[in-house]
Amino acid sequence: MRKRITGIIVIVWMAVIFAFSAQPARQSSKTSQSVSYKIAEWQSRLSGRQKTKEELTAQAQAMQLIIRKGAHMGEYAFLAFLLCVHLSCYGVNRSKMALLSLGLTACYAASDEIHQLFVPGRAGRLTDVCIDTAGGILGTVFFLFLCQGFLYRKTGKRR
Repeated sequence: MRKRITGIIVIVWMAVIFAFSAQPARQSSKTSQSVSYKIAEWQSRLSGRQKTKEELTAQAQAMQLIIRKGAHMGEYAFLAFLLCVHLSCYGVNRSKMALLSLGLTACYAASDEIHQLFVPGRAGRLTDVCIDTAGGILGTVFFLFLCQGFLYRKTGKRR
């Protein structure tokens, strides 16, 4: 049952990534601009300095690339983490699980960039595959870190 549930969760997350990639460039930019603007507003409130709409818009535009690439990394970090959880249901040893998770994440990132070649205004970029794969590395390392901590607590020994 656990294998099915984790498998379904992985597939749903892949569908979410696909849906974001299927957005035309204009819609995707609008979404990331909106997120950037909200972050600029939040940062302005935290600093106690009231910025004008123009200042907030300029700050949001300056942050947009970082926000977009950070979102790429986050999406694929979560995918790799979910793949690790799913693969752990099959009793795969951790080193094979990590390599398989990273390989699958990198392949999905590459296929996603190919998919974007067919979306209006979007482009497939090797740099995005690298950014996505770096996110996959982070997600896998985070999973392994959690496993190490869990095993240490459970056995009292480091493995």
